[in-house]
Amino acid sequence: MIGGGSLKGFLARYFPVFMGTILLACFSGSTLLVLAGTTYWRALEPSVRANCVGLGTLALVLVLVVGNFLIARGRAWAVWCVAGYFLGCLGAVIPMFAYRPHQGAYLFALLLPLLGLLLLNSKHHREMRSKLVDIRRQRQLIIQAAKASRSRR
Repeated sequence: MIGGGSLKGFLARYFPVFMGTILLACFSGSTLLVLAGTTYWRALEPSVRANCVGLGTLALVLVLVVGNFLIARGRAWAVWCVAGYFLGCLGAVIPMFAYRPHQGAYLFALLLPLLGLLLLNSKHHREMRSKLVDIRRQRQLIIQAAKASRSRR
């Protein structure tokens, strides 16, 4: 790994928190779409409802994958993409209370994005993001040095 650290040590320390946010985001999006199918879209035909759930899944997965990929590549601002994902899930779930969904599922759908935001703000996740930003800067310096040595020849 760049900077003299070991990849095994880095993964042992930060992989659980990185995967935890991804799993919480997946479960948060899943519960959102299940509850949306039974509340917001309950008047639609089943085939149309399935299409809405499918398109919602694609949109949520796209935001989640892009955000986490950019975090892993050392982009500090990308955490707002994932935080926006969690806030979007939370913002879509809160008004569902008017439809009187199953209280256990509703509570679960409220709890998951909140836990995801809490994990994003944890010390380990912030530490991991700062190390990934440092690795990105070091990688850019190595690339610039390699280009400079090629142009001297």
